[in-house]
Amino acid sequence: MIAPNDTREMTRNQRGLVDTCFEEGQYESGITILDQLRSISFRPAAAHIRQLIYIALFPPPPLTGDRVNEHEHPPPSPVKGSPTKQKHALPNASLSPSVVASEAAQRLLLSFLSTNSPESLFRALPKYPLHNDRPEPGSDEHDEDSVIARESLCIKDCRNCWAILKGGFIPRKRLFSLAQDGRRKRGRDIYALDDVDLENESTTQPAIVAEHAWPVLGWLLSLFEKDELFAAQISAAKFSPLLLSQIPPPRGGAGPRWEVDAPLDLIFYCVEQEASQRRGMSTRLLTLLVNLSLTPDFDLQMFTAAVTARLYSSSPQVVQFLMDSLPKTIPVLTFKVALCQKFLSTAPSVSGGIKPRPKPLSRRAPRRDSGATSSTTEANVAQTGTNAAATKSAVPAVSDIFQLVTGGPDYQKQKSALASPSIFIMKYVLLLSFSHLQAVLPPGQRDDDWRDALASGRLQHVIDTAFPSNSEYHRALTLIFSFWPPG
Repeated sequence: MIAPNDTREMTRNQRGLVDTCFEEGQYESGITILDQLRSISFRPAAAHIRQLIYIALFPPPPLTGDRVNEHEHPPPSPVKGSPTKQKHALPNASLSPSVVASEAAQRLLLSFLSTNSPESLFRALPKYPLHNDRPEPGSDEHDEDSVIARESLCIKDCRNCWAILKGGFIPRKRLFSLAQDGRRKRGRDIYALDDVDLENESTTQPAIVAEHAWPVLGWLLSLFEKDELFAAQISAAKFSPLLLSQIPPPRGGAGPRWEVDAPLDLIFYCVEQEASQRRGMSTRLLTLLVNLSLTPDFDLQMFTAAVTARLYSSSPQVVQFLMDSLPKTIPVLTFKVALCQKFLSTAPSVSGGIKPRPKPLSRRAPRRDSGATSSTTEANVAQTGTNAAATKSAVPAVSDIFQLVTGGPDYQKQKSALASPSIFIMKYVLLLSFSHLQAVLPPGQRDDDWRDALASGRLQHVIDTAFPSNSEYHRALTLIFSFWPPG
C-alpha cells in the first residue's frame, strides 16, 4: 500500500466553497463539493474533517410512531441562486444537520480513507503528543460565521477520540442564526435543545457508544488499521502511532503508556451487543491495542493486567468470544499466552475472592533504549511482525505452562469444585495459543520441550489431568493434538 502524498492543504478558494455551504446550512451541498475536491495530492482542512465528524455524529430526530420526525424543523430547502438568497428565502429555518446529511458525512469520511493518509485526517481529533511528533503544516482555522464550525470545536477539546462516541456528547440541537438581511453577526447564532434530549439526559446513563455513533466508531477503527499498515512500511513494526496518541503518557512524563480504561470500556461494551458487526468491533480494537506491544512506548504487562481484571467480571460467553475471535498473529498469540497466565495465576476461588497461585516467571530480556533498534531486530520484525528477542523472553517455558494448567498435586481433588467455565476456557486457550505460537515462530525461537511433550505423550497426560474426560475441552484438545505435526 502506497501512502498518499497529501502534504499540501486544499487551496483557500476550495475551502471557501465548502465554508459557504456549511455556513448557510447547506450541508449536503457542502459534502458533495468536498467529495469532488477529494484528492490524493491535497489534504482536507482539519476544520472540515471535524465538521464532517460533528455532522456524522449529530443525533437523529426522535421517532414519532413508526416514522422519524425529520420535518419538525426542516433544514433550508434548495433554492435557485446563491446560498445567501437561500438564507433570505428561509430566514428562520433550522440549521441542524438532517439524517440525510449525517449519512452523507459518514460516507465521505470513509471515502477520505481511500485517498488521504490517516495522519492528515486525524488532525481534526484530540490526541496526546508523541515524542517524535512534528509540527503540523497548515492552519486549523475555522469559519467564525459558521454555526457548525463553532459547534464542532467540542470535538477538539475532548480528552480522546472515544469520548465523542458517547451518548449525549452531541445533544440534538435546533440551530438558528440571528443574522438577518444578509448581515453577518458573529457570535450571535443561537440554538435550543430538543425537549426529548432534556428528558433523557436526567433519566438515563449515557451509552458508551450512542446508537447513531456506530458508523463513526467503524471509521475510527478503519483509520487506525490503515495507520498500522503505513507504519509497517516505515518502521517494519505493525502498530498504529495514532492509536498510541490516544493513551495518556505517565504522570511523570517518562516511561511507557498504560492507561487504557477508555478503550477497554469500549471493547467490553461492543462485545455485549447482539449485532455481529458491532461485536466484531471489539475484536478489531483489542487487536489494535495488542499490536501496540511492538513499541516500547506501551506497557504490555499493565495492559494484560487490565484486561484480566475485566475478564474476571465478564461472563464465560464474553471470554470465549474474545479469545476465539482474535487473529493468530505472533503478537496476539504472545498476548493470549500472557493473558491466560495472568488469569489462571490469580483465578477467583469458590468463595469469590482471589486465590493466589504459583505464577510462572517469564525470562526477561535486558532493558534497552527505546530509541535504539539494530538492523538485526528490524529484519526480525519485518519477517515475523514482532521483535524476536522480546517474543522469546515473553513466552514461558513448557514446564511452566503445564504446571499452570494442571494446578499442582492437589488440583485433581479440587478440580470439579474450583474450575469455573471461564477457567476451563482459559486453560484450553492457553494450550492452543502456545501450540500455535510454537508453530509460527521461526525454528530458532521454538521450545524443544514442546516437541518432546507431543511425542512422548506428556501433553496428553496434562490434558487428562486438567480437564474432565467427558468435557468438550478434553475431547477437542485430544482430537486436535492427535493430528498436530510434531515439529
